[in-house]
Amino acid sequence: MRVRFSLLLVLLSVIHPHCQADESEQALVRLVETDDSLCLAHGGKMVSLQLTEAAMSVDQSPVEVWIDRWFMQVQTADHTRHVLTPEVPETELGCSQSIAGPQHWTLGTIKRLPVAGAPYRKD
Repeated sequence: MRVRFSLLLVLLSVIHPHCQADESEQALVRLVETDDSLCLAHGGKMVSLQLTEAAMSVDQSPVEVWIDRWFMQVQTADHTRHVLTPEVPETELGCSQSIAGPQHWTLGTIKRLPVAGAPYRKD
């Protein structure tokens, strides 16, 4: 039993860094809560994904973000891809409180995409 638990901990420690974006990528986007009349009716706020000021000022390339949704503290099968650009710097994800219960989103993979027409560069 102890061996299985130890192996599980080792496996999780190896996998975990690859499941989350690194700190420099985390600085490109943020999750923001704002007031929305429909969400307020259920006691929640609208959750949106936004590019940060730093992401828009440094580079004009699009940012690809993969988001995971959690409903009533359980991760759902929703794993959605969003592409944010300086022209479209925000996308609404949903209400933090639905009729059935609370939900939230977590950031998964974040990366810059090449600008259309630009040669591919490997970082």
